[in-house]
Amino acid sequence: MIWRTFDGGTRVSALGVGCGRVGSISNPTPMREIEATLEAAVEAGINFFDTADIYGQGDSERTLGRLLRRHRDRVFVVTKVGGRHGRYAAAARFAKPLLRALARSGPNVRNAVVTARTATVIHDFLVSDLRPAVEASRRRLGLDELHGLLLHNPSSSTLRKPEIHEFLDQMLTSRKTARVGVSVDSLDALEAAISIPSLTLIQAPLEVVRALSGTAVLEAIRHRGVGLFVREILRKPEHGADATPLASAKVALSAALAPEFVTSAIVGVSTRRHLADLLTAVA
Repeated sequence: MIWRTFDGGTRVSALGVGCGRVGSISNPTPMREIEATLEAAVEAGINFFDTADIYGQGDSERTLGRLLRRHRDRVFVVTKVGGRHGRYAAAARFAKPLLRALARSGPNVRNAVVTARTATVIHDFLVSDLRPAVEASRRRLGLDELHGLLLHNPSSSTLRKPEIHEFLDQMLTSRKTARVGVSVDSLDALEAAISIPSLTLIQAPLEVVRALSGTAVLEAIRHRGVGLFVREILRKPEHGADATPLASAKVALSAALAPEFVTSAIVGVSTRRHLADLLTAVA
């Protein structure tokens, strides 16, 4: 496993496991296989796992909480807050067996289920809502102090608000988290994020990271030792299309990790076979 460091020496695996579909209604992989895959990832030397409070209606964090109990000193988990489900999310969680069965009945039904679920997500960066969200994530993960806390895709204007900077500072000083950062969707948001003095983590899509080359923002990231975690490195298939072919996936992963300023590449992995294939790209 390739290892990289950020924030003055924090060591993480170059391949990070994205847990966005862990516990998801749209994921046809049985939970026992998903948990076995996470276990296999740890045994293979992967220590970086990325999640969010809304993934799987909280079940992604709960699953990683169980992994943490078994491997407390071998796992580094980053979670995100700022998104929340609508009022029917709790009922959806308990109806997952039925919803998964519906999703497996065909691509059209699966797409309808996913679209309906996504439509219930609300982005909310009021500090009064972020605080209880952090507490809920700490409980689900079983951590007094989170390894890393990210705001989940806020706008650039949100990131420039003094109260957001103060909130992140308070999370650090109160030891709710050891590190703070932002998951962004655009270069503009990334530029706003780097203005946060306490920030040590940035997560961004590959296309945004590629646009950093030669910019003052990249120099600031390097100078401050900020960890840069790249996501969305594989082609997203069209409805009904096959996933990215294995050879292309390994090439994409290797290319994403090629720049020395990239700390880790995040890839969603649901099966041990898929994991084993990807590991050959970072051996």
